[in-house]
Parts: sequence; C-alpha cells; structure tokens
Amino acid sequence: MYTYSKEALPNGLRVIFIEMPHIHSAVLSAYIGVGSRYEEERRLGVSHLLEHMLFRGTRQFANSFELLQAIDNIGGDSDAYTSPEHTAVIIQVHNKYIENALSILGDLLLGANFKQDDIEIEKRIILEEMKQFVDVKGDYVCIDDMSFSLMWKDGATSTYLFGDEKTITGITVEDLKAHYERFFVPENMVLCISGNIKKEQVIHLINKSFGNLQGKFTGEKPPLKTTQTEPRYLFKKSPSQTVSFKLCHKAYPYKHKNVLITLLISDVLGGGISSRMSLNVREKLGLVYDIACYPTMFSDVGSIDIYTSTKKSNLEKTTKAVMDEIHKFYREGITEQELKRTEARVFSQTQLIMDSPLAMANWFGIEELLLAPQMPDTPEKQAQKIHDIKLEDVQKVISEIFVPEKRNFIVVGAFSWLSKKHTISLLK
Repeated sequence: MYTYSKEALPNGLRVIFIEMPHIHSAVLSAYIGVGSRYEEERRLGVSHLLEHMLFRGTRQFANSFELLQAIDNIGGDSDAYTSPEHTAVIIQVHNKYIENALSILGDLLLGANFKQDDIEIEKRIILEEMKQFVDVKGDYVCIDDMSFSLMWKDGATSTYLFGDEKTITGITVEDLKAHYERFFVPENMVLCISGNIKKEQVIHLINKSFGNLQGKFTGEKPPLKTTQTEPRYLFKKSPSQTVSFKLCHKAYPYKHKNVLITLLISDVLGGGISSRMSLNVREKLGLVYDIACYPTMFSDVGSIDIYTSTKKSNLEKTTKAVMDEIHKFYREGITEQELKRTEARVFSQTQLIMDSPLAMANWFGIEELLLAPQMPDTPEKQAQKIHDIKLEDVQKVISEIFVPEKRNFIVVGAFSWLSKKHTISLLK
C-alpha cells in the first residue's frame, strides 16, 4: 500500500508525497503548466526548447555532460517531455540517493543557463527530433498534431503544435528567459516525491532546493474551439507504402465523471487482442497488422481515438470495416458479458498503477497541476467505481459520443482521389 499527503511550501509550491515503503526506488518529478497551448504562433516550440535547455547546464553543473554524468553516477534515470498543456521533468533513483536527486532536480528547474551556443545546439537536436515526423518530400506528417488541430483549433491544421524550422530557429535567448520566468513559478508547478521515501526525512531537503523559487503566475491558456456540427476530415498526401488513419470522436476531459466509461469503451473497441476492432478488422479480414482504440484527455477536452495503417488499396475497405463496427456499436452497444470482462481488465490496469512509483507520481502530480482538487481521486477509488458501472450508463455514453457531429478523420499517406471521395462518404 501507499500513503498520500500534500503540503505547500511558504512560497506556494505544492508538494505531493507518495510513500511506498515496500519498494527500493524513488521518483522525483516536477509538473509545470506550460506547453504549446500557451504559446504565440510566432514562438511555437519555445516550451519544448525550454524543456531541452533545462539539461544544458545549471548553477551546479557547467554543462550537460556534467549534469547527465551526475545522474548516471547514482544509477539514476532522467526523462522530460512537453505536452500541449504541461511539461514534466523526472528523475528516478534508488531511495538511498534521494538527497542527491533532489539537489539535481532543484538545480535543473531553478538554475537553468541560457547560453547562446547551447541554444543553437539544442535547436539542431530538436529539428533532428522533428524529422521522424517529416516525409521524404519534407512535409510534416504527424497525425497526432493534425488530429489535435482538426478537432480543437477550428480546423486550422497548417500550424505544427510544437513549431517548425522557422519558429524554432527564430527563438531568442530573451524569448526563453521570458517564457521561463513567466511559467516556472511556484503557483504553476507541482512537485511529486513517490516511492520508498519518508516525508519527514525529505521535507527539509525540498525546502532547501525549492524554497527560494519565487514569482507570480501570469500565464493564460486560451480556450479551444469545440463547436462542431458535422464530420470533419483531413487528407494529407505523403509518399509511403502504407496509409495511416485516425478516427477521433470528441468525448470528455481529464477526470470527467464519465472517463471510466470511456476507458471501458476504448478497451471493448480496441484495447486488446480480443477487442472488437482487433478481432474483426485484423483477425477476420486481415486488413491491418495492428489497430488500437484509446482515450486522449486534456484538462478541458477529450476524445476517443482509433488508429491503424494499411496498404493504399485497402483504405476504403479498412475504413468501411472500422465504421461498420462503430455503427454496430452505436446501434447495439455492448453486452453484459463484455461489460464484466472489460470491467475486470480496467480494474486490474487501474490497480497496477499502485505498483509503480512513476505511474503514481503521474496520477497525482498531473491531477493536482491541471485540476487542483480538494481531495485527490485515488487509483483505488477509481478501481472500485468500475464495478458500479451499469450497462445503461455505457449505452448512454456511446450514444453521446459516436455521432457524426463529433467525428473527425485524418488520413496520411498515398491515396487516390476516388478513394478519398468514397472514404469521406463512409463517415456520415
């Protein structure tokens, strides 16, 4: 089991403690409310570049080599990522190195250097990172960015979520410093210490590393455009042996009262090898190698997404097979047997979160950052709620979500004009 507690430092920084004495490791993670949703279009990518620059030397470490070696020397692992509405920085170590790791994490977050030479190197690294989403023609073909833009940016899909070569190369030292000072402030950050730790033994270390953090939060997250009255679609031609598509239905935001039902629905449709999409589109028809269904959630919006890829000649067949399953799902819902079987799977997956200090840190840290609840929604509470879901609850959510006016379809790859026309007709 674990023990949860939360404290606020005098400067306002929220700190969550997840004590898990039965394991050896500890995870120290920071969640900052900053990402592409907070960026001006002319500075798209600044949050991502800032995340990279945190590792480019600090007050304690002259450069990234010294910093990364210090983490390696204690057998630790570090990670960081930037999503549209938050950034995370994570260090995982054996619990006997917690003091070292806290010192390093504090230095990463509070002692960042913004040297021009380092910025130019990191820009080049990010541009290389972006090439995994660029086709042989040089076009950006990240289907996840396209789906986000199609659904939530009023169909404006020409702008990359994390910037392009022009915006990234145009970011200055002053841009980075201003962004850092605006968002890396106590009110906009949550620190989570999870694993084999004792709160009373680390609280003074946290005050030492983070007590001097100051600043007032002035950022504002612009609302997303959610109005939609008919299916939307985006076809992006790209030279490829296969064609990929993503079918998205607008659903619910993070921690909505119906989120558990969306997890259950996603699992029935495409969560495992015995799911409907896998059995019918893959096993029976042999149209795809893999197909998955999963929820995507932000603080204020969400969707249920189906993703797969197939050869060019099978685009219509595969789309029809997927839409046939969606129509059947809408008309007939799920069976009592499917409900019970999937409840058991989702229950197990939710409980397994409690075995991982990183999963626990993400669970409580992101919830605190995005929603700041009076009382946290714990994994065990969610697991128990799964058994309270009734068949009629599921049917109601299915009828709310899987309708044409919430449908978005993104295709990337090789396709003909006729194939595009026929595929669009299947979405209605």
